[in-house]
Amino acid sequence: MPEKVKIPAGLFERIMARLKKEHELLSIKKRLFIFSVGSGVFFLATILCFLAVKIEFNQNAFFQFFSLIFSDFSTITIYWKNFILTLLERLPVSNLTVLLTAILGFNIFLKLLLKNIKQFFSIKNLLINI
Repeated sequence: MPEKVKIPAGLFERIMARLKKEHELLSIKKRLFIFSVGSGVFFLATILCFLAVKIEFNQNAFFQFFSLIFSDFSTITIYWKNFILTLLERLPVSNLTVLLTAILGFNIFLKLLLKNIKQFFSIKNLLINI
């Protein structure tokens, strides 16, 4: 005749706690994937936007006007209002806006990625101890 096996007290609670932690770990792994891909996309977008801004600065002669500050400062002091307006007209504002947006998106995704990496390792350590 088979003997009855005595189930340890609290076994069900420990199993449910472990399943809950495993579910949290799976959720964090999904978020890690999403934030990793997002960070990569925004990093690539930042590089491409930076190159576009660099090309735009070279095409519209912004740096040539800006170098006048160092080469002909006395003339700049006389016509400083017109000089500032000329510099502002030469700025590629739309490209700079897109570049700053890409940098902001990269920073946000990187922050979320690092936060989830921290959670991932804390839950991993908890699972070892359960």
